[in-house]
Formats: sequence, structure tokens, C-alpha cells
Amino acid sequence: MAMGVGPLLLVFMLGLGLTPPTLAQDSPTYKQFLNQHYDPRPSGRNSKYCEKMMERRGPSDILMALQRTHPLLLLLLLTLLGLGLIQPSYGQHAMYQRFLRQHVDLQVTSGDDRYCNVMMQRRRMTIRQCKPFNTFIHEDIGNILNICNTSNIPCKNGRMNCHEGVVQVTDCRETGGSSVPNCRYRAKSSTRRIVIACEGNPEVPVHMDK
Repeated sequence: MAMGVGPLLLVFMLGLGLTPPTLAQDSPTYKQFLNQHYDPRPSGRNSKYCEKMMERRGPSDILMALQRTHPLLLLLLLTLLGLGLIQPSYGQHAMYQRFLRQHVDLQVTSGDDRYCNVMMQRRRMTIRQCKPFNTFIHEDIGNILNICNTSNIPCKNGRMNCHEGVVQVTDCRETGGSSVPNCRYRAKSSTRRIVIACEGNPEVPVHMDK
């Protein structure tokens, strides 16, 4: 016996998961939506109404989740600060960033003439003129920061914020006669004593003094 089109269509619709409205109205998600976002008889649309309704309906699940998570995030931040994994003042110190750009290269342990020619241009020290002399430090940043924890010594300008340490370096000295942008340098790699000026709290290197 052939079945009519109407029953077949109904079975097909139910198979797609289309739920009758009466069943959807019993859904906890639907009830939560009504509780948080629907008011059939609003008593006003001003700030007082909003405060009253937010107090009556309670905070949303998202807000409650944020309130539960906030102490955990704070604890995580304090833990990272305690371990020294987050150093907010370092990244905010413009002179420190300049020092890193001009004087720190962790990728190599020494360099030749070609290294100096490439790095001096790459680190933007040959834009307006050929910088006569520059030193690249080939040490871990932690080792460089530790130099700032050593005893203070006088700087060339007379200030007492300099510190000294022994590190691996490549000194790049301009050969003379070259011009921007084709500056040419002679390289000298060695392990030697350097003097750097440090500032800030905690102290970070901001100037290569010697």
C-alpha cells in the first residue's frame, strides 16, 4: 500500500532533527536565554531599569566565568613575575631596545669583514652616515644583564652607572673612504672586557661605554 506524500515529508523533517516548538521551549538553553535577554513587560529603559534587571536576573555565565578565572590569572601573573619570566620594564625601555639592536647578536660567536658590512647595514647604523665603530656582543641576554649587577665603576662621562664584564665580541671599524649606503668595515673578533652603562629598575644596559 503506497504511503501519502504528507507522512513521508513529516518523517523526513523529523529525521533532519527539526524539533517541534513545544519541545524546544522545554530546553534549558532556551529558558536561560529568556531569563537573561527577554522581558515582555519592561518598566522602563533607563539606567535604573538596567540596574534592577541585572540584579534580578543575575550575572551571565560569561561574567561568572570571568569572575572565577580572574584570581587564577592574577596568580599565574604573580608566579611568572616571581620566576623572572616576565620583565615588563625591559621591553618598555627605549634605550635598552636600542642597545639590543646596535650591540647584541646571539646567532654567532664571531664575525668577519663581511659580517660587519651586513650587520651594520641590517641594524640601521649606515643610514645617514657610516658609524665609525661598533661592537656586537655574542652572549646570552641573561649574561649581559648580569653585568649590570656587578660593582659600579665610572663611565667616560663621569657618571657612576657603568659596569664591566668579559664577553665574546666582534668589533667593526669603518675602513675609511667608504660612503653611505656602501659602508665598509674591518672586523676583529675576541673575548675581551667591555664597559656598559645601565639604568632602570631593574637595571638594564643602555649604552656601550667601552
